[in-house]
Amino acid sequence: MKTLIHIIPTLENGGAETVLSRLVEEFSDSNIEQFVITSQGATTDFHYASINEYATVLHWKTNPEEVEQLILQNLRTPIVAWMYPAILLVHKLKHRLKTDNPIFWNIRHSSFRWNQIYQKLALFIFGFYTHLKQPKIIYCSYRSKEVHEMYFFSKKSMIVIQNRLAKKQTLNQLKDHASDNKNGPFLLYVGRYDPVKGPQRLVQIAHAFFLKNPGIYLKIAGSDWTIDKIPTQIRERVFLLGNVKNIYPLYRTAEALLFTSHAEGYPNVLVEAVVSGTPIIGFEAGDSKLILDNYKFGYSVNTRNEFIDKLGFILNNPISDEEKEREIARQQKLLDFTITAQEYLRFLE
Repeated sequence: MKTLIHIIPTLENGGAETVLSRLVEEFSDSNIEQFVITSQGATTDFHYASINEYATVLHWKTNPEEVEQLILQNLRTPIVAWMYPAILLVHKLKHRLKTDNPIFWNIRHSSFRWNQIYQKLALFIFGFYTHLKQPKIIYCSYRSKEVHEMYFFSKKSMIVIQNRLAKKQTLNQLKDHASDNKNGPFLLYVGRYDPVKGPQRLVQIAHAFFLKNPGIYLKIAGSDWTIDKIPTQIRERVFLLGNVKNIYPLYRTAEALLFTSHAEGYPNVLVEAVVSGTPIIGFEAGDSKLILDNYKFGYSVNTRNEFIDKLGFILNNPISDEEKEREIARQQKLLDFTITAQEYLRFLE
């Protein structure tokens, strides 16, 4: 494979975009010419600069003719469509341009609003289409595969490729342990404000825990959080950090990572915390239980009370530096992104 085309909605700061950024960097060592097409993206997107360093980025919204010309010049080049908007666009282009490009669906979702009939219908249609057109399917988690196969997605040509971490980049970022914790010990939440991420769960747990633990704070790293979304009773103990470029110093100095999502594919934040040696308490969502069950300092819970109890346990039973470093070394071998890149290469070829 000499050339590869990716299509993705935007290059904003999300899980799929982060994995794509790592992938194009890893593939750059394989002498593969890479193109990334966004359907709605812009040069101001969070991951634009890092991806543009290793791949040529084109924008369908502002220059559709350039995108079509690229595909016509690469008639048999594999095209990886990341998420449903990109899947719709790639088949629209393939039909209009009448090309023979092999199509790969990169599915990152494991949950849907099943109370909305149109979403159920749409998934059935996508499932039927997998039998009609036989795209190859890449799932990011076993939970995602399970959910889609319930809606009759083809099982003929598919693979589960879990997210891992870019080794060189991560090790460099982990070297920086500096984090501002002058206010005292803190809990960490990483994720944008989105109902599916469980923000109400988060603030309820923080509120209940703060009542019995006056000396601890909560730091929230992620977009779309505003102070009005934090209950007035705990605002003075919550710090909103926005998007953080190097999150690892926060992981390394946090007492614990709080994972409150209702649904996920393969949660990147858990993997980041695992290779940092951060204790984690989390509800089951996507493949979270699979990750936490294989992590010495991970706790998968089912109720808010259980969540709070585990938080208390972690604070009262600190982990030694030696024990933490041993687990970090073990996890970094298991979660090396080189493995993910090799799995992609084998499947794409």
